[in-house]
Amino acid sequence: MNLDLVNDLFNNLKENKIVQNFIKELSNYLENSITNNKKISDNDFSFNNINLDDLNLYGEKVIVRYRDKMLTERGQILQKYSENTKEKGEMYYIYDVNSNDNNAFNLCLGKNHQVIIKQKEELPEGATLGSVLREKNGKFVLDQEGTKCVGADINKMIKEKIEEQNQYLDSKRIEGHIYEVDEKYSGRIWLYDLNNKADEGMEGIEEIEFPKDLYETAENGDKFIYQNGEYQKYELV
Repeated sequence: MNLDLVNDLFNNLKENKIVQNFIKELSNYLENSITNNKKISDNDFSFNNINLDDLNLYGEKVIVRYRDKMLTERGQILQKYSENTKEKGEMYYIYDVNSNDNNAFNLCLGKNHQVIIKQKEELPEGATLGSVLREKNGKFVLDQEGTKCVGADINKMIKEKIEEQNQYLDSKRIEGHIYEVDEKYSGRIWLYDLNNKADEGMEGIEEIEFPKDLYETAENGDKFIYQNGEYQKYELV
């Protein structure tokens, strides 16, 4: 995995103190490349074990830009629910299997995302990825209502962000514009819109609907034009 891409994934989140610890732990997780491909269903509230190379939620590819947004908003959902239900006890969320011990889970504290590691046998029966736990009398208790509520909010957020992403990408596919390849991997390609005005700067676009035949032969620096609703090889006349 290109670690520069992993670093770029979190650049826009570094100033967000609410999720710093949470993102640091997740960043290490990605760099170690231990994730498995996983699609999320309506019954899977965890939003975990997502492979950066093939991020697919609800049957839709998700670009890094919107993965960032989803991670940030997931943190906000957890914090808000924790604050609104603090009378039920300290809230924890199981977000990952520990990278060094498959028999342990990574938990984050709902109010500030401080990360702790707990062996599975230390947790209540039924606790799994996406579960909300409460600490009572020095023990963890499964909060089934919290798990359901948080999961529903996360799923709703994911669907909203996918719709937002689709609108964003549509806005970047501009008829007649010329795009230059910056990088590609795992069926995804990063393009720069060369028609952007200089004073606006050029924004890299992660394109997930690029013609397969063109993708196979595309190299860094190659140029393509968006015409008639699709990318085509750009040839200088």
